[in-house]
Amino acid sequence: MLTELAIVIPAYKSNFLETALDSIVAQTNHNFIVYVSDDGSREDLLAIVNLYKYKLNIEYYRFPDNLGRKDLVGHWNRSVRLSAEKWVWLFSDDDVLSPGCVEAFYRELEATGAAYNLYRFNIEMIDSIGATICIKQPHPVLESAYGFLTGRLQSRSLSAAVEYIFRKEVFDKYQGFVNFPSAYCADDASWLIFADDQLIFTIQAEKVYWRASGINISAGKTRAFPKAQALLQFIAFVTEKFSTQRSELLAMAYPWFFENLLYIQGRLSVLQSVQLSRKFCRIMGGREMDVFKKIFALQYRYTRFASFLQKWSGY
Repeated sequence: MLTELAIVIPAYKSNFLETALDSIVAQTNHNFIVYVSDDGSREDLLAIVNLYKYKLNIEYYRFPDNLGRKDLVGHWNRSVRLSAEKWVWLFSDDDVLSPGCVEAFYRELEATGAAYNLYRFNIEMIDSIGATICIKQPHPVLESAYGFLTGRLQSRSLSAAVEYIFRKEVFDKYQGFVNFPSAYCADDASWLIFADDQLIFTIQAEKVYWRASGINISAGKTRAFPKAQALLQFIAFVTEKFSTQRSELLAMAYPWFFENLLYIQGRLSVLQSVQLSRKFCRIMGGREMDVFKKIFALQYRYTRFASFLQKWSGY
């Protein structure tokens, strides 16, 4: 049978790599190639990969530089380009897939006549010990890119890069993933263009488990400012792509921005808050001082200064 699926793992840490690979070994259909792309790790990832060379069709490539530290999306892109298969699953070195995922993908691919560029699974968020910590409503079987976007802006859906299988041809067409700082929102933006005016198909039978371990490369507190910038880049991106729905999107994006700013780990400096408020107003309008007060107060929401700042900012 022709192997059409590449499971690409941009790897850096070893903590959960064996767990991720074990879940791939457990697949009921092994018609795929696994590519482990070592991002210049200081750990011996090859020793782990070698444990699976007789269990999986697996290839290992080590890049000498740790590109992901400064350009995570760049590492995603160079990792995907290692593959030659028709379909790509950009997986992770710490996530888990249920045993029937690959089989379900091929079954739905045949049933739909490979009509879509994006096939995805529903996901659950798990912690470092594998306990479920977040479940949101399942994706619809068929969803437009705009429907997906509004679901994200309204926080109705849970989405991560690891749940998607995409056509390699469309990845090449758009020259890889959209690049935002710390890869924040980069996957969501990419699905909007990879869909290429087609619907997104959800495989309902199986699930992917996305791990919030606290040791992800994008989890560092020093990344608060670039991630906050990425939120605004995403808003600018989607309002340009869906320009006729700009007003509707901005109305949804306003609370979404502050909700996600609260979720981001780390704290912004006064200067960073000023810079962010200026960019916010250029994209979304409003008075810079009002936005600055809201952004600054949000940083101290859970401190002893919260009550004072709430009165000062009106938020």
